[in-house]
Amino acid sequence: MKTQYKYYLGFIVIFIIGIFLGITLFSPEPKKEDAHNHSQEQAGEAVWTCSMHPQIRQDEPGDCPICGMDLIPASKMEESIDPDAIKMSKTARKLAQVATTRLGTQNYESNLNLSGQLQVNADNTFSISTNFKARIERLFVNEEGEQVSKGEVVAEVYAPEIQVLKEELELARRQGNELLLNSILQKIQNYELSVDDVESLKNGRLNLRSPKTGIITNLKVTQGDNLKAGQSLMSIADLSSLWAILDVYENDLNKINVGDKLKLETPNYKKVSGEVTFITPVLDDETRSAKARVVINNRNLDLKPGVFITAEVIKTAPKSEGSETLMAPKSAVLWTGKRSVVYQQLENENGVYFKMKTVEIGETSSDFVEILSGLEPGDEVVTYGAFSIDSEAQLAGKPSMMNPEGGASMTGHQHGDMKESEETSSVKQSTPSGETINSSEEAKEELKPVLKDYLAFKNALATDDFKNAESAGIQLKKSIAEVDMSVFTDEAHDSWMQHSRELKKALEHIQQQNDNEKIRNTFQDVSEAMIPIVKLIKPIAEELYVQFCPMANSNNGAYWLSAKEEIMNPYYGESMLKCGEVTSVIK
Repeated sequence: MKTQYKYYLGFIVIFIIGIFLGITLFSPEPKKEDAHNHSQEQAGEAVWTCSMHPQIRQDEPGDCPICGMDLIPASKMEESIDPDAIKMSKTARKLAQVATTRLGTQNYESNLNLSGQLQVNADNTFSISTNFKARIERLFVNEEGEQVSKGEVVAEVYAPEIQVLKEELELARRQGNELLLNSILQKIQNYELSVDDVESLKNGRLNLRSPKTGIITNLKVTQGDNLKAGQSLMSIADLSSLWAILDVYENDLNKINVGDKLKLETPNYKKVSGEVTFITPVLDDETRSAKARVVINNRNLDLKPGVFITAEVIKTAPKSEGSETLMAPKSAVLWTGKRSVVYQQLENENGVYFKMKTVEIGETSSDFVEILSGLEPGDEVVTYGAFSIDSEAQLAGKPSMMNPEGGASMTGHQHGDMKESEETSSVKQSTPSGETINSSEEAKEELKPVLKDYLAFKNALATDDFKNAESAGIQLKKSIAEVDMSVFTDEAHDSWMQHSRELKKALEHIQQQNDNEKIRNTFQDVSEAMIPIVKLIKPIAEELYVQFCPMANSNNGAYWLSAKEEIMNPYYGESMLKCGEVTSVIK
């Protein structure tokens, strides 16, 4: 019995060992073909995009249908990073030319940028006139701009009154009549002549001489004209010093004072300096600006009256003694109309990420802006390429300039074989300036001509018609100046005051912009001011489309307004007419 028990136990042990060995030795290995197919299946689920045109979305690798660049796998957010951040590969960052800087504190300098024009110094302008009746026998200057020297004869006049005066002077001297002589000398002085002038008179003809070396300005007479007593013939301007007349808008008046030093620059990049000598006490009703006067030394006569200039007022004293403020480069701050945002660079073991941060800004200088809140010293922010990052954030459904809450983005124009989903096409509500306010009908009517001229400006650039683009820009400038500001109230008034200044500044030199690239740069500046105004006040009932080209503005991207959903790119015209996307719709 005992032997039989051992027999059954051994049989069970051998059976168990056999089953184990069978599973280990004879179980089928995964087929490489199946693994390969599984890998291909995963690869097939990847989304491929273009680093320069992130709106491109394809399910297989290939070339970008816009620029021809190789498509790369779309960025996917790592679970370990902030879900609102957007990841970009090293290649994408290089193609977008992303540049960053680390923020620090520094002593505050309040710099103010102004624009204006050189003018003749009125203090160095002299008028030639006659305080007696006369006739111009000979005129020795023919046109304005001629150079004359001090004492040079500019005209010969026939003056019977002065001939009589000369005869009376000679009679008084012969008679030795001191009383009569003094009376005659007083008459000569009243006529603003010298005794030598009277004595040199021949047959009633008197030579008029230049009182100063300079150029002829405001020539008012021709040879043969009869002159009335007190009539001005011409003016002579000494151009060894000039006036720079600068526009100072009302919100900048507290940043400039008499005695401030300025750096000025002309279109040919000649740099000069000067000091503010006068600020007009009354503002212009139309432009809401005062005039600041700066005296410029021009001994070498290099500068010409009428030249447009830019100026920078520099306050070297810190905002408060011993204090330092957090300053960021101006190029890092993106302004949406109501919010100021920057893209902060974040980094972990998985790579580099960018997150949009809303910041509160303070004073600005020529290159920097004061950051009051939203960032800390040591934070690294994007200073170049922020628009490319923002474009990818929009398409990835992350918070962006146009959609601060994040969510699905929408594009009115797609490249390649992409189709717009119902969810995407329904998101048409975010614009740079927030929600539309209830504006008066009068305010909307005032803005209709402005919007009409802006759209004409845009359409002309889209068809490369630069002559009509310049004309539309000039007409837009005129329409803006004719807007009645009294019909705007509350928030609409504040917005129009701010953005109208930006529009006027952008269009200030539109007549002189013969370069096509400069006209397009002007249009970009105009668009940045127009979009928040139109969104806030909405002057027309029809839909307007905010559109974006990521390649414009040196690959930083640029926006514009359109009355049609179809993309007609004003920044590239016929060369890349369809490049762009609809980022939002103003209803």
